[in-house]
Amino acid sequence: MQRQEQKQIQQQQMTQDLVQRLPVLEADRLALAFRLARLARHNTNIQIGSGSIDWIADAASSFEEKLFTQIHEGSGSEDEKALRRQLVLLLDHRGLLPDANEVLATRLGVDVTRIEQARQALLFLEPTGIGARTERECQYRHAIEHEDPRIVDVFEAIESGVGPQQMTTALAISEEELARLERIVATLPKRPLLYEETGHVFPEVVVRYEEGTLVTTWLSPELDESRVGNDREAKWWMTSLSMRNETLREIWSIIEARQTEWLKGELVLNPLTRRTVAQLIGKHESTVGRAIQGKFAKTESGIMEWRHFFVFSSSRGDSPFMIKRALAELIQREKAPQSDQALANELIRYGYQVTRRTVTNYREELGFGNSRERERQVWKG
Repeated sequence: MQRQEQKQIQQQQMTQDLVQRLPVLEADRLALAFRLARLARHNTNIQIGSGSIDWIADAASSFEEKLFTQIHEGSGSEDEKALRRQLVLLLDHRGLLPDANEVLATRLGVDVTRIEQARQALLFLEPTGIGARTERECQYRHAIEHEDPRIVDVFEAIESGVGPQQMTTALAISEEELARLERIVATLPKRPLLYEETGHVFPEVVVRYEEGTLVTTWLSPELDESRVGNDREAKWWMTSLSMRNETLREIWSIIEARQTEWLKGELVLNPLTRRTVAQLIGKHESTVGRAIQGKFAKTESGIMEWRHFFVFSSSRGDSPFMIKRALAELIQREKAPQSDQALANELIRYGYQVTRRTVTNYREELGFGNSRERERQVWKG
């Protein structure tokens, strides 16, 4: 009986450990470099061995200092402020605090009630959403602070399962206005803004085609192994990064084998699904989905998100990336601006099954105006 209980405890610990490592797998290179730079300020054994980004260390230092200043200037006793600073140091790479209060209480040796009070205090700091348990809670904090007070009403109604008809009646608005508010709710930031947004993309991998061979260079963050020693925190991060990078390399090896033509510079994507990759590397499909999100590759055809290498059918590929590329080419080549329906018909002729609404969404994402706006641009020269 005792052995069985020990086995259950070990399984629970393994499960919790894997759950804690998932955010590391999901994080992009910039987010990880930011988190590691923060850790390095308080632990000399954590130093990035490769994959570093020069300006991010300064951003990490500035981020914590701003939070500490807000805590210092806020209300509360010195002990309460000290606990808040400890929680800041435990924020993950997203700026969230997903650990349960009980876990944090045990780790910091304080009462659960004090943890909850400190957590609530963090939620009032800037940037909005700092210390939230989940991305959804972070969105709720943004809803509270939105300039339109109806946003938080719509958010809470959605969370409570209230139907559209009840919402339009309660808020005294039209269905069109409700749809607009729902779109705002859906696009509320899921994470606090930890550093100045940049238009630059930081790829995990660079692939060049040289003398008939694909040459792959990895840029994923790794720790300087010579600095880790027996430090528990540094060893955990070294193991987590190693597991992350191994998974990314396994996934990329399948992408590289299947999408060789694209990586050579040819505009061809072959059929590939997450399920196929998961089966080939012996991991769950959801793990593949988590791993590829927010990851980029620099190729002969430009920088591309990993998720765009996954195509369901046709030798040309019918991924959103390929459709947007074809749409952009159509608009750039048009002699007279065409309507979205005409563009949809053209895409269908090229083998892409899309609706007018899809064309409208993709056109706006690409930064092109509608046919009237493009016609005015042509007239103005």
